[in-house]
Amino acid sequence: MKNNDINDKIVGILSSTYPKGLTYSEICAQTGSTKKTKASVSQSLAAMLLDGKLLKERKRYRLSNPPQRQETEAPAKAKTSQKQQQQSSALIEGTFDATSLARDRSFAFVRTPEHDYFVDSEDTLNAYHNDKVLIEPRKRSRQGESGVIRRIVERANEMLPGSVSKLQNRWIFVASNPKIHSWFEISDLGEAQPGQKVILTVTNWGSPLSDKMPVGKITEILGESGDPQVELLAVIREYQLPLEFPEEVIAEVSRLPEHPQKADFTKRQDLRSLFTFTIDPASAKDFDDAISIKKLDKGYRLWVHIADVAHYLPIDSAAFTEAAKRGNSFYFPKKVIPMIPERLSNLICSLRPNEDKLCMSVETDFDSSGKVLKQRLYESVISSDARLAYEDVDELFAGKETQLSPTLKTALQEGRKLSAKLTKLAKDAGYIFFDLPDIEYEYDEDGFVHHLGLAEETESHKLIENFMLVANKYVATELSERAPVTMYRIHEDPDSQKIERMANVLDFYGISYIEQENLNKSIQNLLYSLPNKDYHRVFDRIILRSMKKAKYTTEHIRHFGLSLEDYTHFTSPIRRLCDLTIHHLCKRYICKSSKEDITKEQVKHWASVASEQELQADQSERDIERVYSATFMKDRIGEEFTALLVSTNSSSAFLRLNEMPVTAVLKKDQFGKGKWEYHDREMRFVNPGNNRSFELMDSLKVRIMEVSDDVYLELTDAPDAHTHYHNIKRPTAQSTKSNKNRKRVDVRAAHKKGDKKTRNQSRKKK
Repeated sequence: MKNNDINDKIVGILSSTYPKGLTYSEICAQTGSTKKTKASVSQSLAAMLLDGKLLKERKRYRLSNPPQRQETEAPAKAKTSQKQQQQSSALIEGTFDATSLARDRSFAFVRTPEHDYFVDSEDTLNAYHNDKVLIEPRKRSRQGESGVIRRIVERANEMLPGSVSKLQNRWIFVASNPKIHSWFEISDLGEAQPGQKVILTVTNWGSPLSDKMPVGKITEILGESGDPQVELLAVIREYQLPLEFPEEVIAEVSRLPEHPQKADFTKRQDLRSLFTFTIDPASAKDFDDAISIKKLDKGYRLWVHIADVAHYLPIDSAAFTEAAKRGNSFYFPKKVIPMIPERLSNLICSLRPNEDKLCMSVETDFDSSGKVLKQRLYESVISSDARLAYEDVDELFAGKETQLSPTLKTALQEGRKLSAKLTKLAKDAGYIFFDLPDIEYEYDEDGFVHHLGLAEETESHKLIENFMLVANKYVATELSERAPVTMYRIHEDPDSQKIERMANVLDFYGISYIEQENLNKSIQNLLYSLPNKDYHRVFDRIILRSMKKAKYTTEHIRHFGLSLEDYTHFTSPIRRLCDLTIHHLCKRYICKSSKEDITKEQVKHWASVASEQELQADQSERDIERVYSATFMKDRIGEEFTALLVSTNSSSAFLRLNEMPVTAVLKKDQFGKGKWEYHDREMRFVNPGNNRSFELMDSLKVRIMEVSDDVYLELTDAPDAHTHYHNIKRPTAQSTKSNKNRKRVDVRAAHKKGDKKTRNQSRKKK
């Protein structure tokens, strides 16, 4: 029987039972299928599901539309675009997140602006990570909002980087991105060999329903796996990041003058005589912010000067159009993919010393306590007097001898005093700070990583952050009052359910979540209560994961983490689309120097692009961090380290090595003999046979066992290879079932130096 005949027969059978539906066995029975033809029925059902003609609910297939509607559709309606046909009032478009599937869980999520929908693995069709899908919402379940994927709208990427290996007599492709949760069968290997990083072009996405693997062919060989440049190129290809600018953009930017013209100074404040300086990372080339500061009789005057990129990029220019696609710059080790061409970012707009530059300046007067007295924004021209690295400023603040001029030293010390006052005010308002330093890489002559370190936030970083916050907050407030539409940087309040779950986890480890006058103060107090760095290494990320992600939007919503009612990004127009957009809005509605029309739809679209591309940047940077760390550790297989248990999932414990900033995996089968049960509520494993457990804050001595897609560990044979942070007998599984009834322990008080009685009580309660 031909496929079309089978399809027609299935449609006829399901029409007669609509809307009830039939199981696979019932359909086979009614079609008179034999053992030989059952495979064809299965393939037809899978294809019709992917085409959206059928729905599957609780193992029953039914037509997606009533039979009479299918028969009477007008020819004109049949010409409607495919996407319009796919979308109905019952279906919602979202982004598929396969993170859970990649961790061997039986579910995934579909992310939408309104909700994250829980999706059982059987209801995902053949969706892959970041695909655009249509989901049918279901009734709220114990997992929260749930749904069923009805259609794949758009594939995130049809060309995937990864490696090849041989499985029995078949060549298999394994994607570099672990969130691509299944292997692909290779139909055409080309010249590829094991050990190489390659590009697979997908030719068939497979069908889990009929047990068909996805298929593709090798279309490009990137180079040898492990080579830093090859690994970086693989990440760039995976996220489809543009390595070149369109010719029209290059041509347009090449026509711009290298230095400002006299006509550009018209109606600008001339601040070239004002002492000004920049503070950036030592390796930076694009200096988009500078500061000036003066001590007044009863306070301070601060200028925050930001490169006037919008002057060179009108909204209708090719360069702005390209920037609006890229959304932000992408920063990788030894490689930057800029939002705007380097002639603009590193030359024309960069606030380099002793060069006249066009700026947007926010001028602020403070009283002696750091409270704002008055502010204004205007277009300016400056000439920076000094280019500083963060290390230069920190040396001065540490009291070391420096080569800085007396004028610069005075300005920095006044800035330091003002920054300290701003920090206190922000803390009093509920500002939430997480100590989560980034990884720093050091390279050998061949470009391979030879050392990993942490980029700690220092006092000089805090100074710049505080001053940029002043400018961002002011601009957001002004535009919210003057512009018909603007873009905000928002951070919504956390969900109460996530806060409750976080509190339950922390409670087991004796950490008090004590409700203060508001949620900001509660979380702020919680972070300050953590007694040492090990607690922060473990629990800062758990607390952070209880919160929502910050994003860009035209909706006027407060920024929870900063505890600000009005906030946006204004201070980095060289590398962020939001900031560039805000500059155009400032020129139009505050400075009144522009007459460009900017519609609500445009700003809303740019906000969406900025949010999506920021997520892409974060994920791609994490991917290259994971790959570089794994490459670095390959030469250390067999070496022993000490580690701290920082997180868990149902199959593994995640350990942070103490000797270097690498997070590695200890699989459950490495824990030891016996059956290990996972207790999600406490994020720990328990062996009921002997009441042994693996839990957060445990110290372990481990050996690098394997380095592949991740760094995998095994315990050493040392007698103290596994010790609990508090060397005491832990509660048994039975005694922790009603964990919520245990009293919370104030860790800050329990670890107060010298308070032996309180510490002993704390240990007993834990």
